[in-house]
Amino acid sequence: MSGLIVRRFISLFAVFCITILLGGCDLIAPQTDHYVLRGTTMGTSYSIKALESEGKINKEQLYLDIKAALDEATGTFSNWEEDSALSRFNKSPSTRWQEISPAFAQVMAEASSIHHLSGGAFDVTLAPLIDLWGFGPNDDETFPTDLQIREALKQVGQSDLLEVRPAKDGQSAALRKRKGTVTVNLSAIAKGYGADLIARSLEKHGFENYLVEIGGDLLTRGVNEQGEPWRVGVEKPDALGRSVQLIVPVRDMGLATSGDYRNYIEKDGKRLSHILDPKTGRPVTHDLASVTILAKSGMRADGLATALLVLGEEAGRKLATEHGIAAYFIRRTADGFVTSSSPAFDALMEKN
Repeated sequence: MSGLIVRRFISLFAVFCITILLGGCDLIAPQTDHYVLRGTTMGTSYSIKALESEGKINKEQLYLDIKAALDEATGTFSNWEEDSALSRFNKSPSTRWQEISPAFAQVMAEASSIHHLSGGAFDVTLAPLIDLWGFGPNDDETFPTDLQIREALKQVGQSDLLEVRPAKDGQSAALRKRKGTVTVNLSAIAKGYGADLIARSLEKHGFENYLVEIGGDLLTRGVNEQGEPWRVGVEKPDALGRSVQLIVPVRDMGLATSGDYRNYIEKDGKRLSHILDPKTGRPVTHDLASVTILAKSGMRADGLATALLVLGEEAGRKLATEHGIAAYFIRRTADGFVTSSSPAFDALMEKN
């Protein structure tokens, strides 16, 4: 994605403080009014806080359902698991239609939507460039050459090189490469989808008020213990320390932040952002340090945060304004950080 990343650090953390005291990874109720859970998945950490529901909770079954949701996400979207559905698709040289699961189809549909909305700034075929710049499984300590970048760009172009077929009229959803060497990386959207999956499990068990977080990508429903919207801190994009730039009240929405200041590499004395521009094949160089998005799902917030960071503040804010996207921008200047936001973001802040 034009800012697709493989090991993306999402720069936000929950201010409600998930101080979860768990033995192993069991779901427990350390207090009478809420459940908490944390663990690792998809190469990062996750945490869940859910307020007590009115019905009786089968804690063991709830935990199994959450584990199944996370296993489904990893087994579908992982670029490191050799037997994941995505890895199998990438290794196949076929240009025929290949059936994909409903989950895979849903994520690809959202990825296509964000790709077209952003004018190609979000692109799931960036895998060759991600590897080339050392952000993928194949680390390399040297800069790629202009020739290497040009060759990698021949394998990049979501709208030209991939086709998605939705399930219809008894046909399964399917994905097809227009060039057999094309590969897909969904790390800039899959964690948000994982949060959405967990939310479904919680709602199936009767929870109406919860916050789910995977690697910094959030999805909230209802209210916190005080009966107010969940309060989430957007981190100041400072690589040398950690502090909160803004407290965001979030209710019934997903939230994600994409930034350039935690996940980067240094080569030949230069620091390079992990956010890549699919048009140039190189790390972005503008002064936009982070973008925070509020959206209807964790998946959409995740993908839009990457897309707008690739675009930069001016183009990103223009897109957000035109399409009603709730976006908050932090730009790095010689005098410090400067913030701006879209009308939709301002409206949500005023409402909550």
